[in-house]
Amino acid sequence: MILSRSRGIILLRESTVRIYHSLARTDIVYVDATGSVRLGDKSWYAHKIVIRHPNQGNPPLAVALYFATSYNIPFISYFLQSFCHAESTFYRKRSLPKLVMCDACTALMNAIVLLMFKETFKNYLHRFWLIASGKYT
Repeated sequence: MILSRSRGIILLRESTVRIYHSLARTDIVYVDATGSVRLGDKSWYAHKIVIRHPNQGNPPLAVALYFATSYNIPFISYFLQSFCHAESTFYRKRSLPKLVMCDACTALMNAIVLLMFKETFKNYLHRFWLIASGKYT
C-alpha cells in the first residue's frame, strides 16, 4: 500500500502490518529516522517502524516507511497516525507495543507517546519521573 500526500509518501504492506500486530505486544518496536538525504533541490527524511523478524536469523523487518520533506512533530504524527489507521483497518483493536525504542529526538518521542500510547508528553515525563524516583503508586 502506498499513501501519497503532500506531507510525503508512506510505504507499507498488509502482511507486515499483520506481523507487527502479532509481535508488538511481546517484542520491541523501533521507530527511527535518517538524517536528511538530498534529492534535487529538496532534503528528504526516511522515517521507519521496524520490528524483529519472526524467523530467527533474518534481518529486522521494516513494517512501514515514510519519506517526507520535514522532521517535526506534525510530520512524524501523520506517519504514526496513518500506520495506526492502517492497522485498525485489519483489526478492531490496535496492538499496544510492549516497548518502543527510539533515539533522544523529542519530536519523535512526543509523537510516539501521543499517538501510540494516547498520553501527552508532559504527563509521560511526569509519570516517568514518579517511577524513577520511587513515588509511583
